[in-house]
Amino acid sequence: MLCDFCHEREAAIYMEKVCGDGTAKKINICMECALKRGISSDPKSIEASIGSLFKELAMATKRLQADNSRVCPVCGTAVAEFRRTGKVGCPECYAIFKADIRKYLERKGISGTYTGSLPERLSTVHSVLNDRMILQTKLEQAIAAEDYEKAAMYRDYLKSLENTAVSSGDDAASGDES
Repeated sequence: MLCDFCHEREAAIYMEKVCGDGTAKKINICMECALKRGISSDPKSIEASIGSLFKELAMATKRLQADNSRVCPVCGTAVAEFRRTGKVGCPECYAIFKADIRKYLERKGISGTYTGSLPERLSTVHSVLNDRMILQTKLEQAIAAEDYEKAAMYRDYLKSLENTAVSSGDDAASGDES
C-alpha cells in the first residue's frame, strides 16, 4: 500500500484507530513520513504523535477532496477522473491540470519535456516553414545592419522558397488542378 501522506512510497507502518462509535480509521505511512512526524521505534514517541497524526490525515483528506472537485470549465473533466484514468478531456485540461499531470507523469517514471513527433509526410512542411522564418529574420537583421548584399541574398532565397511546394503530398507536388 502507498503512504497516505506522500502517496509516493510504500507504507511501512500500518495503524488502525477504533472510534467510540465502532468505526475504524486506518493509516498507512512510510518511514520517511513517519520520521518527519516524530514517529520512531520508541513506544512513548508513538503514543504522543498518533493523535496529531490522525488529525493531520483528516485535514489532508479534506484538502484532497477539495482538490478533486476541480473541474475543467471547457469539457467538464474532473481532476479526480484524470487521476483515475490518466486521460484528459480536451486541450484546455493540460493548462488547468498542469501540476497534476506533471505529478502523474513523475509517478509513471516519465520525465523531461515532450517534444512531440511529426508524421513523415509533414516533415517537409515543418522544415520549409522554419527555413522561411529563419531567412526572414536574417533578412531583417541584414537590413538593420545595412548589409544589403546579404539582404539581397536572403531575399533571393526567400523567393526561391516561395516557389517550392510546402508539402510533398501527391496533390500539392504534382501541381494538377482538378
